[in-house]
Amino acid sequence: MINIPIKISLPEIWQGEFEKNEWSSVNFIVGANGTGKSLLSEKLKEQLRNQSYKVKLLTAERLSGFEKSQYYYFTGNEMGNGLNISNFSKYKNYGDQYGLSTSAFVRLKERLDIRIKIEALLSDLFGKTIRLVEEGGYLKPKMQNISGGSEYVLKNEECHGLKEIITLLTYLHDDSYNCIIFDEPELHLHPQFQSFFLNEIRKLAGNPLEDSSKKLFFIITHSPYFLDLRSLDDLKNILVCHKDQIPTYIQDEDLDSQDKYVLTRFLPRFNTHHKQFFFSPNPVFVEGYTDQQIITLLFEKCGLNIAASGSCVIDVGGKEELAVFYKLCKKLSISCRIIADYDAFFRGRLREFFSKDADIAQCFINEGLGTSDIASNIGDIERRLTDIADVLVAKTSPYPDVQNLITLLTGWCVKKNDNINEIKDAILLSIFRHGDNIKLFLTNPLDVDAIRAKYLKCLKCIEAANIYIIPDGELEHYFKASSIDYLNITNKDKLFHTEREHILGLSKDDINREYNDILPLLHKSIPYVDVDIVKHLRYVIVEWIQNVQNAISRKEVKDIATLRTNARVNYSLYSQLFECPDDGLRIENDNNFSCKVLLKASLVGVEKEVLFDNTTTAHNFTLEIL
Repeated sequence: MINIPIKISLPEIWQGEFEKNEWSSVNFIVGANGTGKSLLSEKLKEQLRNQSYKVKLLTAERLSGFEKSQYYYFTGNEMGNGLNISNFSKYKNYGDQYGLSTSAFVRLKERLDIRIKIEALLSDLFGKTIRLVEEGGYLKPKMQNISGGSEYVLKNEECHGLKEIITLLTYLHDDSYNCIIFDEPELHLHPQFQSFFLNEIRKLAGNPLEDSSKKLFFIITHSPYFLDLRSLDDLKNILVCHKDQIPTYIQDEDLDSQDKYVLTRFLPRFNTHHKQFFFSPNPVFVEGYTDQQIITLLFEKCGLNIAASGSCVIDVGGKEELAVFYKLCKKLSISCRIIADYDAFFRGRLREFFSKDADIAQCFINEGLGTSDIASNIGDIERRLTDIADVLVAKTSPYPDVQNLITLLTGWCVKKNDNINEIKDAILLSIFRHGDNIKLFLTNPLDVDAIRAKYLKCLKCIEAANIYIIPDGELEHYFKASSIDYLNITNKDKLFHTEREHILGLSKDDINREYNDILPLLHKSIPYVDVDIVKHLRYVIVEWIQNVQNAISRKEVKDIATLRTNARVNYSLYSQLFECPDDGLRIENDNNFSCKVLLKASLVGVEKEVLFDNTTTAHNFTLEIL
């Protein structure tokens, strides 16, 4: 780590002062739009320069002046003929001041050693050559395909991606700077070339104060391809920006030995999908990819937009990983959610975390559970479950499902201590499915209702920590396309593919009807945006109704013809939303009237008739689309 004391305040965005002293040679800065990343980069540049670092900041607007076309109405034509050779000093100064690409081509003209490196990369990677041509006092970068063809002007005829990669590589290899801040280096770059450029950065990353050939890097990015997490140290080098709160990052003391062990095993499969949680303000973690796929598909078929709320569903592989990602998000102030199977309530690290949560403990008291000791309440439920098992194991039942349970219990109880988890799980799942039949064997049948009631109260309280536990099993227990043995779910991969095909063939109404047992839990656990066009359409129609009422009251509108031509009514504009048929307006002598319009099906899915009259107000007007 490199000691660089940094203190930054952005009162217009953050509350408080951000402070960090230890930095890596490669640092990543992430966060949603509007969280101050670009402003942070400017402050960072100033403070690094004050500490004698030679800093280059490349802003997200770096290609200004190198667009393919000149948009004269919006900009000047300074770069229309190329780079004016007499203005090289100005280009370099402006490039440093504003983080622009123009200065990169001046550097290439002046530095043959850098240009050779760029030419080699362009030739081997893209099959192109670059030539810096002086014509009439202007420098014009020109390109040509190695395979042949005419030479062409880079500014007008080359893609943005090549312009970006030339700029980025130029300053990567320019030894005039030992610290570079890249703002969104992924702009215009294919994901493969994002990964390529990050590898080039890693080759030069190091402490420039100890080795002058090394550079210090700060990468502001929205791309998971730039978060190349190979070790726990990489994880600790990510700075997460927020609105209304100073940036957060993981420190070594935030992770215990078990966290580090789980993460170290997880990092080899940490892909771009998993990295989304760094960019999402509301990530939702589930155990496996089948859960992720089914939940995401259900929301999609319901027409609910998860992404618009800044949410995404991420699978992490298991309960231990759920707990670690939950802890990471807490440390980074990311508002995550967890959807877990029922057994997460009884065991695992996730239970350790929510058992210490103060909000959950207070909810336990509010729900009348007797004590705020979460572990004590869970232990009481476990004891009651095993008590029921002890009773059932000596019984015989005429009910096949209960007898099957008894048979399983008999086998497990031979080595009860070794199979205690299976015993508790089986009793809990059976209570939800065959509770009434189980009651017949108990001295106190109400024990079944008491256990279920207490268990559900506990789950409700745990939701205070944004942890949502499926109460009576796993997601597979809610599958509709296959017959499932609730005590022994096998061949999950086949079940998943069958269920996925089933969901794909259903309509929105079918989804809401068939999955009404699991959708309520998913709806409250996953933030989503339900775009209500009807609500906004109502506001516009009310506005138009008032215009019509005023125009008729003023005697400006007397029939359907004058309704369609009156400037105050502005029918030509509103007819984009609805039409008033020839018989749609009826006016009486005393200015009482009735009017009918037809909402267009392109807006609400089906043509809808709307009626109003002179007594209609914003308060009493309703618009219902079935």
